[in-house]
Amino acid sequence: MEGLVVIHSLRRAAVALAGLALVAAATPAMAWGDLGHRVVADLAYERLTPAAKRQVDLLLRDAPVSGEPSCPVASFADAATYVDCVDGIRRYNDLRRLHFQAASLCETDRPVDPCKDGECAGEAVKRARIILGDPTQPVADRLMALEQIAHFVADLHQPTNMIDNRDDRGEDIRIVLPGASEKSRLNFHQFWNDIILAPALGGEEIGVRYLQPIARSGRGWDVGDVDAWAAETQGLARRIYARLPEPPECGRRPRNPEVLDRGYVLAAVPQAREQLAKAGIRLATLLNATLR
Repeated sequence: MEGLVVIHSLRRAAVALAGLALVAAATPAMAWGDLGHRVVADLAYERLTPAAKRQVDLLLRDAPVSGEPSCPVASFADAATYVDCVDGIRRYNDLRRLHFQAASLCETDRPVDPCKDGECAGEAVKRARIILGDPTQPVADRLMALEQIAHFVADLHQPTNMIDNRDDRGEDIRIVLPGASEKSRLNFHQFWNDIILAPALGGEEIGVRYLQPIARSGRGWDVGDVDAWAAETQGLARRIYARLPEPPECGRRPRNPEVLDRGYVLAAVPQAREQLAKAGIRLATLLNATLR
């Protein structure tokens, strides 16, 4: 029964996204759609220490003053989506390159520095953490640092953000979902970034409830650092590429669309939930250590 619900939910999400395909093709893909980032933030907020939660709340009070009017921030979940919301506003253009940390899919392919010049999600988190943890910094700067940390920690757990096979992190791999037309304009990055969220989470409130027991059962997820988390997600990304019906050759994007079967989709749902739960736990761990 759950499998049927997942496939039905997946089709609805795919239809909605397909309607935006032309827009999406012209828009830089980020990571974990709005729903994913909000659920990660909600899960993390529940796990903040009183001291960390107090400081987060104080910074959020400044959001109406220092933030963009078109991107209001009234909660920690809002803060976690701020970086995506301001995409397209010129003074935030430098943030576009920080959502990813894409290593080469194959070790035999040309070596790639996923953090060249410090422009990657992990290095962005490290820089923002220094600012957030310094009470002498301007409140507006610390708030922006909080927004970046909340966003980029989640980005580090989105598999197709962390691997590239000369395919624009999966955007050049067309996919066909179960029961869909082979003329589909959807791509592999969209599948992990947006489509999978509907069957994996359902909605923000129910999504948090899905993740809470997963988070409670996750042993050792609160250890490590951003470098270890990035490497872990890169390993997962290699596995999800390998599980494609026609795994791409090193450095070559497939000519034909990948026709995903029910098995691939059903396996992706718990994987996505686990990645989101890990992101929530680790975001809370990082903030608790920074805001003492």
